[in-house]
Amino acid sequence: MTDLEALADFLSATAALDRLALMCLDGQGTCKKFAVWTKMDGTREIPVSQMPASLFSRLSQLGRESDPAQEWVEEAVRLAYAGPAEEMHTLALPVIHMGRRLGLAFFTKDGAAKGWTDQEREMLATITMAMGISFSNRDREEENRVQELVFNSMLDCMSASVYVTDAKTDRILFMNQSMKRDFGIENPKGKICWQVLQKGMAGRCEFCPVEELVQSGKENPSCIWEEQNTVTGRIYENYDTLIRWLDGSLVHLQQSVDITASRKLTREARIDELTEFLNRRAGKLALSEALARAKMEEVCVSVALYDVNLLKEVNDTYGHSEGDRMLTLISDGVRRALSPGEFAFRLSGDEFVVVFYGLSKQAAVQRMAAIQERLRKIREEKNVPYALSFCYGLVEVLGEEFVTVKEVLTQADEKMYEQKRRFHIELAQKQPQRPGKQRRADKEVFDYDKDRLYHALEHSTDDYIYICNMKTGTFRYPKAMVEEFGLPGEVVENAAAVWGAKVHEHDKQAFLESNQEITDERTDTHCVEYRAVNQKGEWVWLRCRGHLERDEAGEPTLFAGIISKLGKRNRIDPMTGLYNKYAFEDQVEECIHSQETRKLGIMVLGMDDFRRVNDLYDRSFGDEVLHATAQKIQALLPNGAVLYRLDGDEFGVLLPNGGRKGLESIYQAVSKSFSHQQKLSGNKYYSTLSAGCVRYPEDARTYLDLLKYAGYSLEASKAAGRGRVTFFSEEILSSKEKDLELIELLRESVENRFAGFRLYYQPQVAARDGHVTGAEALARWQCEKYGQVPPAVFIPLLEQSGLILPVGRWILQKAVRQCKEWTRIDPDFVMSVNLSYVQIAEDDFLPFLESTLKEERLDPKNLVVELTETYLARESGTLKQLFDQIRALGVRIAMDDFGTGYSSLEILKNSPADIVKIDKTFIRDIRTSRFDATFIRFVVELCHDVDIRVCLEGVETPEEYQTVGQMGLDTIQGYLFGKPQPEETFEEKFFSE
Repeated sequence: MTDLEALADFLSATAALDRLALMCLDGQGTCKKFAVWTKMDGTREIPVSQMPASLFSRLSQLGRESDPAQEWVEEAVRLAYAGPAEEMHTLALPVIHMGRRLGLAFFTKDGAAKGWTDQEREMLATITMAMGISFSNRDREEENRVQELVFNSMLDCMSASVYVTDAKTDRILFMNQSMKRDFGIENPKGKICWQVLQKGMAGRCEFCPVEELVQSGKENPSCIWEEQNTVTGRIYENYDTLIRWLDGSLVHLQQSVDITASRKLTREARIDELTEFLNRRAGKLALSEALARAKMEEVCVSVALYDVNLLKEVNDTYGHSEGDRMLTLISDGVRRALSPGEFAFRLSGDEFVVVFYGLSKQAAVQRMAAIQERLRKIREEKNVPYALSFCYGLVEVLGEEFVTVKEVLTQADEKMYEQKRRFHIELAQKQPQRPGKQRRADKEVFDYDKDRLYHALEHSTDDYIYICNMKTGTFRYPKAMVEEFGLPGEVVENAAAVWGAKVHEHDKQAFLESNQEITDERTDTHCVEYRAVNQKGEWVWLRCRGHLERDEAGEPTLFAGIISKLGKRNRIDPMTGLYNKYAFEDQVEECIHSQETRKLGIMVLGMDDFRRVNDLYDRSFGDEVLHATAQKIQALLPNGAVLYRLDGDEFGVLLPNGGRKGLESIYQAVSKSFSHQQKLSGNKYYSTLSAGCVRYPEDARTYLDLLKYAGYSLEASKAAGRGRVTFFSEEILSSKEKDLELIELLRESVENRFAGFRLYYQPQVAARDGHVTGAEALARWQCEKYGQVPPAVFIPLLEQSGLILPVGRWILQKAVRQCKEWTRIDPDFVMSVNLSYVQIAEDDFLPFLESTLKEERLDPKNLVVELTETYLARESGTLKQLFDQIRALGVRIAMDDFGTGYSSLEILKNSPADIVKIDKTFIRDIRTSRFDATFIRFVVELCHDVDIRVCLEGVETPEEYQTVGQMGLDTIQGYLFGKPQPEETFEEKFFSE
C-alpha cells in the first residue's frame, strides 16, 4: 500500500481522480488490507475489523457477476471516504492476474464532476491489469521467502546430505547443515559442486546423472545410484532428481545417505572372509539371478563346480593355517582369471563354484585349463610344497532351458565326482606300499572302535572279515585270506594299491570306483563282485560287502565287512532259485569253446509291462511274481534247455544244439501259458512275455555279441506290440544302429535350440455342434538326414535317451505361448499338452509349470495336461500329491488312452482326472459293435456322475459322428474335424472369421 499515493498522483495527472481505494485479498478471497487516498487527506489504511464481514464477502464477488452490485459499492465508499456516496462517481474494478482475484480498486470523482467516460474506463481497466501483475509478483516474492525459510529449516533437520545445484552451471544453490559438516564446507552457495565435493576433477563428473535426467524428457525424472566419494572416502546411496526451484528455474537436487556401515555389514554377510568370494547363500542367489537373466536374454551359462585336492592332507601335515593359505592361493588364481560378469562363490569347505556368463562349455573348459596352468605357475613362484589343484565338473545351461540352481549344482557335482574319483584312484596307484613301514605296522598296535565292530559285522557274512580304521586308512585282513592271496600281512596300509594289484584287469575299474565312493563318503554301504588272483595263479570270483560306521560327530570312524568266495551256491539267484547271469555267461562261453557244440539257441524273455505290476501292488508282490514266473517257465522247458535269471524282469534260455524251430516251440508254450490274466496270493495281474532270439554261430560268435543281438531282438518284439518273438536279423541291427544315430541327431537338434522341432495342433470340438473348443499340441520333428520322422519313432527315443525332459519343457512353453495368443480371440480356448512320467517325476516340474503360466500370463483354466491311464492309475502317494498340486494351480488333468491300460472302471472312482479321453480303438467298429457303443455310453454316464468330462478320440467319418453324437459326450477329436496342422493353418481354418 506504500505506493498507493504514487499511483494516485499518476492517475490525477491523466484523469479527474479525487479519491482512490484499494482492497487486497488473500488466497481464500478474504480481505487482508483496505487503504484509501484522497486529495485532501492523502493516504490512510482502514482497519479490516471496522468493516462488516458481509460487505467484504459481497464485494469479493465483483468481477464474477454481471451485476456490479452498486449498492454494495456505495456502502464501501461511505465507509472508505466518510461521506455520502450519492455525491460521488465511483467505478469499482477487480484486480485479477492469470484468473486469480487479488483485490478490488475503487476510482472516485466528486459529484460536481462529470461521470467516467469510456476512454477513462478503458485506461483504468489497463491500470488495474498492471496492478494485478504487481500484486502477483509481490505475493510470489513473499511466498518464496516463506518457502525458502521452511525448505531450509526442514532440510537442515535431516541427517541425510542434501544439496541443490543449477542444472546448467553446476553452481550450488543450497546445501543442508548435515552435508556442510560431513564435507567441511562453511559457505558452499555459489561454488561449483564438482570442485568442492570431489577431488581432482577438471569438469563435471563422468558419473554425474544430471545430463541424463535432463535428456530423459520426463516431468520429474529421478535415479538412484551408489558412489564412493573421493573427499570423505565414504559410500553413499544417492537419490537424484530435477525439480522447479523457488524462482521457477529447473534445478538438480541430490539426497545422499551414508551406507558405508551397512555396505560393510552386507559385504561381510555376503563374502567369504578367507577367499573373498561370495559365500554359499549369496553365491546361490547370484547364480539363480544369472540363470534367470540368461533365459531372458537367451544366452548360455557355463557353471563349474571344483573341489580342492588334498586339503585334508595339507591340514594334517602342515596345519590348518597352511590349509587356509592353500585355499587363498587357489582362490586368488581363480579370481584373476575371471572376466567382467563372471563370479565365483564358496559352496562348502573345499568346494567352490565358478559361473561363466555367456560362455560355451568348450570355452569354459579352456578357461578352467588356463586356471589350472596359472595355479601350477603360482606354486613354482611361491615354492609351495604341495600341489595347488582341483577336480571340477562343468555344466552348460542353454538360454532357453529352465533349470534350478539345485539341478545345475547337482549335475556339476556328479561330473566333478567322476573326475575326483579318477584322481583318487590314480593317486592310490602311484603310492605303493612301503615295505619298511609295513613291517613296523603290527596287529597289536592296530586300533579301532571295538564297541562298533559287532554292529558292522551284522551287515556282513562270515567268510573273510576285514576291518578298516577310517582315521588312518589302515586295513586288517584275516590270516586265511593273507595266505590264500599272498598279502604282505594281516595289517595293510594303502590297501587300494596292494589288493587292487590282484584284481582282474576287466574288473579293476568297478572295484576301484566302489572303494573310492566309500572313501569320498558318497555312500555308507559297499557291494561289488570281481575276480582276484590267488597264490596258485587262479582267478577266484569274490563278492565284497561292507558297511561304514560314523562317530557321534558324524565323521567316518570304522569300515568293516566280508569278502565271500562265489562258489556254485553264489551263482544262484536268491529270488527265483535259478542260475544267475554269471552262470549264464559262463555256460555260453563254455558252449562256444566246446568242440561238442555245433550250434546254440539263445532266447531272452522279458515280461511286458512288469512295472505296472509293481505300481499296482508293490515291489514285494512283484518279487513274488518273478519267482512264480520263473517256476512256470522252467516247467514248460523241454529236456536239455536251461533257464537263467538275468537282470530285472528278464530271463535267459539256453538250448544246446537247438535251432529256430526248437526256440519257436519253447516260446509258443510260454506265450500260451501267459496269454491270460494270472492270479497269485489273491491278487490278479496280467503280463505277457516277449522274446528275442539269436543262434550261434549263424548270428554271432562271441558271448557279448550274442547277448547284445538277443537284446536288440527283444526290443524289436516289444516295439512291435509285445507278446511276440523276434529272431535276430541284419535288418534289426540296421534298425538299432539307425535308432542310435537318430538319438544323436535328436541330441544335436536339442543342443541347437530345438532345430527341426515344431508343434502341430489337432482341433477338439464340442460334441453337440462341432465348434472348436480347443486343441491338442503334438510334436513333429524334421531331420535333415531322414526328413520327417514319425512321432511313433522319435518319441520313444526321446524317452529312452532322457531327452524327453528338455524337449517336453520346450513343448509345454511353446504350447502355452500359442494358447495365450488364441485366447485373445477365444477366451475359453483350451490347449492340451501330453506329459510323460519322466517329466512329472522331476522335482522342479511343478515350479516350472507354474512359472511358465506366469511368464506367458495364461489363465491356468485354459491348460490341460494329458497323462496316460497307466500313470494316473498308479497308487503312489507322491504322484497323488503332485496331481493335487497341479489341480491346485487351476490346471486340469486329462486321462489319455482310457480303456487300453488297466481297463478297469474302478480307477475312475478316485481318479485325479478332470477329463477322460476314450481311446480311438472304441470308435473303429462303433456302427456294428454293441460292446463299443455300450462301453462309451457307460463311461460317459459314470464320468458325468463324478463331474468328469469325456472326450472321444478317433472320429473320422460323418457316420461315426452321427452314431456317437447322441451319447452325451462333451468333446470329440478326430480327422473328421481336422488333422494335426501347423499353427498358421489352424489359425486360418478356425479363427479366420
